[in-house]
Amino acid sequence: MLIQLCINSVGVSLPDELVNDSSMTRKQLESLTLYLRVIRGDLKLKQAAEQLPQGPVSVGSYYRTVSQARKNLREALVTVLIGLWMDAIRLEDVRRLFELVGAGSRAVSEEDQARFVDVLNVLLDKMVV
Repeated sequence: MLIQLCINSVGVSLPDELVNDSSMTRKQLESLTLYLRVIRGDLKLKQAAEQLPQGPVSVGSYYRTVSQARKNLREALVTVLIGLWMDAIRLEDVRRLFELVGAGSRAVSEEDQARFVDVLNVLLDKMVV
């Protein structure tokens, strides 16, 4: 994944900073973060459902939230594809943005995270017609 979907134990991650400007809810982000640990074998599904910051939920409720998050991610990617097809955004701009987020966000200190998000927002505003 280009954006590390993981809430840092020491501070706020890039996804946590950006979630309010996305089509994903904070609960979906947290659920998907835990689900990635399930996929890697670090947690069982039941453990993930019990570890949400809002408190434990049933496995069914947890999985519905994960499914909604996955659906929102897919829709976001389709939206980018449509923007590219319409020439509302340029492929080279998207490529540079993804490279910046994929590499740069992990190298940004916690103190510089807010400035990094500000730069991303400026770039996003300039990318879209």
